[in-house]
Amino acid sequence: MRLPSTLAVLMTLFPVPLFADDVTIRVLSFNIWYGGDQVSFDQTVAAIRAADADIVGLQEPDGKTRELAAATGYPFVDIRRHIMSRYPLFDPKLGERTETDNPPYSIAGVDSDAVHVWAMVAPGQVVALANTHLTSDPYGPEMLRDGSPVADVLANEDATRVPEAQALMQGLGPIARQGIPVILTGDFNTPSHMDWATRATPVSWPTTRIIEGPGFVDTYRAAHPDPTARPGLTWTPGRPWPIVPEGETLDRIDFVFAANARTVDATLLGEPGNPDVGISIDPYPSDHRGVLSTLSVTPHTAPPMVAVEPTHVRSGDSFLIRAYTPDPTWTALVVPPGADATMAMTGVSDVALDDRPTIRLSTIGLENGPYDAVLLAADGTEAARTRFSIVPPDGRATLTVGNIAAGQDIHLTFAGAPGYRLDWIGVYAAGDPSVYNYLGFAYTGARQSGSMTLPAADLYEPLAPGNYELRLMLDDTYQVQAAAPFTVK
Repeated sequence: MRLPSTLAVLMTLFPVPLFADDVTIRVLSFNIWYGGDQVSFDQTVAAIRAADADIVGLQEPDGKTRELAAATGYPFVDIRRHIMSRYPLFDPKLGERTETDNPPYSIAGVDSDAVHVWAMVAPGQVVALANTHLTSDPYGPEMLRDGSPVADVLANEDATRVPEAQALMQGLGPIARQGIPVILTGDFNTPSHMDWATRATPVSWPTTRIIEGPGFVDTYRAAHPDPTARPGLTWTPGRPWPIVPEGETLDRIDFVFAANARTVDATLLGEPGNPDVGISIDPYPSDHRGVLSTLSVTPHTAPPMVAVEPTHVRSGDSFLIRAYTPDPTWTALVVPPGADATMAMTGVSDVALDDRPTIRLSTIGLENGPYDAVLLAADGTEAARTRFSIVPPDGRATLTVGNIAAGQDIHLTFAGAPGYRLDWIGVYAAGDPSVYNYLGFAYTGARQSGSMTLPAADLYEPLAPGNYELRLMLDDTYQVQAAAPFTVK
C-alpha cells in the first residue's frame, strides 16, 4: 500500500491552510532556571505544555533541551541554539561552529553569520529563528539600586551587553533587511528603553535599541504599548523557594523580538494572581516569567536544506536524513568531514521529494567519528551540507591530553562531545572532588569533536608542577562527560 504523500502529511502537520500568504505562530521565550530542576522538572514540563507554543526558545536548559522536547512533544530540536519546534529545523551552514575566534556570549556555539536556524513553517517556506542569553552581571538595575551614577551604568552596558547585542544583529540584521521574517527570543538581562522612559530616573538602555535597529519589534510592548498599565515584569516572579530576596529589582528583561512580522497578541507565562500573566502554573517553576507572543508572518521561499536527526548517532543505531530542495528529487550522500560527493560511503539518490522527504539510514559499516551529509542539486553540485557524529554505543565522550612543562599551553583533542551550545572543558587539580574548583576553562564551540588549545595565559594562575586533569562538561553545567589526566613537569 502506498504511504500518504508529503502533501498529505504536511496538511496534518501545519495548523494553517497550505500555501496561505500568512502563517500564525505562537512563540515562547522561557528561562527555565538551571535545567528546570530548581522547583520541579515536571512543573517545567507542565508550564511549557500550558503555553502551547509552536516554537520555544529556552535559556538555562543545562543540557536538557532534548529531554524537554521529548517530554513536551516537540519533534524538532536545535541544541546549539536551544530551540524546540513543531516545525522542521534546518541549520543554515554546517551545523557546528567553524570560526576559531572567541565569540561573544550571545552567539556562543554558532558562527557569526549563522546565528539563526531555518524553521519550515509551511511547505517550502521558512522563517529564521534565533535564541540568546546575554551576560547577567554586573546587572544595570542593581547598580542603580546600589547608588551607581547613570553614566557608570551605561558604561557597564557598553562593556557587557552592547557588544553581545551587536553580534546578534550583525548575524540577523542582513536577513531581516531582505524582508525575511526573523524571530529572536531570549533572556537579555537588561530592561527595555521603552519601559524606563517614564521612570523617575529615565535610562535609555542601549541593548534594546540596538536590537530594534534593523527593524525588530518588541512584541510584548507592541501588544501592550503602555508600560505603566501593563509592565509585563519577567524578573522575578514570586517563586515558592527561595523567596524573592529583600531589595530585589523587578523588571522586564525577557523578550520576543520579531522583524517582518505582525504582533497579534502577547502575554506572560507565570504564577497565579498576577494580572499580567495570561497562562499560570501553580507552583510556578522558574525565577523568570515566560513571554508568549502570537505572530503573523509571510514566510520566505526556502533554500536547499539538509538535516540529520539525531546529530549524535550511537553506533549500531539508525539516523534520519531530512531534506528540502526546489527540485522534484533529491540526493544526499554521507562523506567524511569536508570531503566531496566522490567520497560517498552511503546515502540515497533521486528520491522523490513529494513522496519521501526523509530517509532512514544505518550506521553499519561506518566507524565512530564525524561525518557530513551532503545534499546535491539536480546538476550534481553541492547544495547544502550538515555535520553529525557516530559515537560509541555507551554514548561516552573521549578526551585526550599530553603532559606539559610548566608555563606551556595545554593542547587537547575531544570526540563524541554532546555538541550543546555551552559545552566546556575545565582544568582541575587531580582528584579535586569539587567541580566548582576549575583553574581555567574554554568553551568547545558546540563541536562534537575537534582539537583545542587552552593558553597558559588564560588560566587563573600558573600551573605548578604536579598532577591535573581536564574535564569535559555539559552545556554550562557541572556534569562531567569525560576526563583526562595530565602532569605538569
